[in-house]
Amino acid sequence: MSGDDEFTRDPLVRAAGEVIRAHREAAGLSRIELAQTLGCTPQWIEALEAGRKPLSEPTADDLDTFFKTPGRLFWTLWTEIKKEGKHRAQLPGFEGFVEQEASAVSIDCFAPQAIPGLLQTEAYARAVMDTNKPADQREVLVKERMDRQGILGRPMPPRAWFVIEEAVLHRPVGGSQVMREQLKRLLDLASAIQNIQVRILPLASVTWASLDGSFIILGFADSSQTAYFESPDRGSLINIPPRVTAAAVRFSLVMGEALPASASRKLIHKALEDYS
Repeated sequence: MSGDDEFTRDPLVRAAGEVIRAHREAAGLSRIELAQTLGCTPQWIEALEAGRKPLSEPTADDLDTFFKTPGRLFWTLWTEIKKEGKHRAQLPGFEGFVEQEASAVSIDCFAPQAIPGLLQTEAYARAVMDTNKPADQREVLVKERMDRQGILGRPMPPRAWFVIEEAVLHRPVGGSQVMREQLKRLLDLASAIQNIQVRILPLASVTWASLDGSFIILGFADSSQTAYFESPDRGSLINIPPRVTAAAVRFSLVMGEALPASASRKLIHKALEDYS
């Protein structure tokens, strides 16, 4: 799904388009005439009015100047669209997960497709971002991901166990240099930080528990647990005890099939050599 398609679902973008259309028609202008006045194309005006494109800051300023709008109407619409766009950058449900993750005393994560966010280097995080998102939005997401990693180094960090499928080690996200840095970070974290375990689920291991996507289980000081699952368009926090228990069973199974810590480090090291 493209970034433009995401914006067409935004009522603010559609509303801005209607306001532009209303001002243009009230002034008795065609799209061509307004475009000539603003120094843009009629196609750009049409896309704005149809809600297919969000306002840009220069266009908003030009519209305010031309129509002499009170209170910088179009610039205000642009700022609200921009704020909403940043809010929508994350999957629905993810912000609630991050809030709970910050207070967790244990984290169990199964990652069959990519290195978990808490273990990613900045370059790897940037490489796995959706390129349909605007570049500045991607940078915001990278920074937020790096900031999340602070919980692993806090005075009382959570016990964090990660099971990563072996295929992830051989998937050249971002190219060889990015993968070398990423695998070195995995080795450093797995070797030097006592509360972190990184286990590799080898390709030869097949269990039903590993075939239904990634998930994370957060444990809290009061012994409660929350499970988090992601689909392509939504993140879901699950607090229903039977479903959380089912996720915990899945994690126990993939942990049982994963290589021991020392063998996992050897496999990571071997994959690192392959990128040299």
